[in-house]
Amino acid sequence: MARIKIRPAASADAQGILESHYSAVHETARRDYPDEILDAWSTPVTPERIRAYLENALPRETTVVAEVEGRVVGFGSIVESSNELRAVYISDTFRRKGVGSALLQELENLAKERGCKELTLDSSLTAERFYLQHGYTEMGRGDHKLSSGHQMACVRMRKILD
Repeated sequence: MARIKIRPAASADAQGILESHYSAVHETARRDYPDEILDAWSTPVTPERIRAYLENALPRETTVVAEVEGRVVGFGSIVESSNELRAVYISDTFRRKGVGSALLQELENLAKERGCKELTLDSSLTAERFYLQHGYTEMGRGDHKLSSGHQMACVRMRKILD
């Protein structure tokens, strides 16, 4: 595989970010969640969705993207003010190739640089093993409320940053 480049997200990356999200949800996570949850979790990438992402999520989170041969293949984001790891999503065709690990490492480094002592997250059932392998511990199971109002099963996790 070509070299993975991790860099800060730009507005021009919105479509690639949302396509990575859609692929991760609808292809990678489909074995763990029913279609109703998948559809509520990630809607098709449309100009309206891109606009909403640019207006709402991108300005409020620290987001980095993973690029392979100039193409966005994944992204991750943190919200430092709440010590929250918000997301790490990889296009299904690029999973298990080190992309997620590279994104997570960069996000943890940024969090430490910005004063975070720990990161917490609501992990999907699909990503639980990934986070456990990277030093996160389970704090409990519950439901994560999606922006649509739907509830999806999740694993609450935490990692103390060194």
